[in-house]
Amino acid sequence: MQPDLRWILAPAADPVATTRLAQALKLPPFVAELLCQRGILDPAEAEAFLRPRLRELGDPFALPNMRAAVDRLILALERAEPVVLYGDYDVDGVASLALLARVLRAGGAEPACFLPERMDEGYGLSASGVARCLAKHQPGLLVAIDCGTTSIEETAILQAAGVDVLILDHHEPKEALPACTALVNPKLGDDFHYLCSAGIVFKVCHALLKTRPVEGFDLRDILDLVALATIADIVPLVAENRTLAAHGLRQMERTRWPGLAALKEVAAVSSPLRP
Repeated sequence: MQPDLRWILAPAADPVATTRLAQALKLPPFVAELLCQRGILDPAEAEAFLRPRLRELGDPFALPNMRAAVDRLILALERAEPVVLYGDYDVDGVASLALLARVLRAGGAEPACFLPERMDEGYGLSASGVARCLAKHQPGLLVAIDCGTTSIEETAILQAAGVDVLILDHHEPKEALPACTALVNPKLGDDFHYLCSAGIVFKVCHALLKTRPVEGFDLRDILDLVALATIADIVPLVAENRTLAAHGLRQMERTRWPGLAALKEVAAVSSPLRP
């Protein structure tokens, strides 16, 4: 027996609001109607939704503990400390490592990138993963990316070994938090809860370059990686996520990164790119 499938249509938009929006932004009536059905009635809000601008991105230092994280990264750059970026093996985790590694290398560092082995070490900061990382790299600073918010014991192991820990993560915090140098997780604050880890790392890179500029480095060149992670991690395409995804997809069409170019070729992706 075939299931009873039915289309459930959104209520019709207010025709007065639709006409007002269409006239204000010179939009086709059906586009204005779709915006109104989404609850976007104000022309300024509709303009931001349709044409998000990078210059309207918020202050990266609005994220919790951002200043402490940036100060510690700058100290590592100035001291030429051994830095390890400890990530996750999904798209968000790998893209986040690539983002921060490229910015730190532009600033003069040579960070090592470490991924736990899925079958033997599991997800995130596991005891076995931390042990292998310490044995292989002997870091002075470990940056846990897309993991670490709940890793209280593993962070303590690292601190006891003389390793400072930064955590850049978007997963849900528990009541007890790891005792680290800085935990940058938007869910400890009031805004940016929608960001994936690559979005958080982009904010960290923005804050770092605002504090310690690198001549010739353009953050727009890494937006393709941010867009890839944002879409692959299925976070909501709202607010700054929408801006990062829109501009990142445009950047992906002319990506500088061989890995992304190879992925596009294998997936037979052609321009223009759309989420």
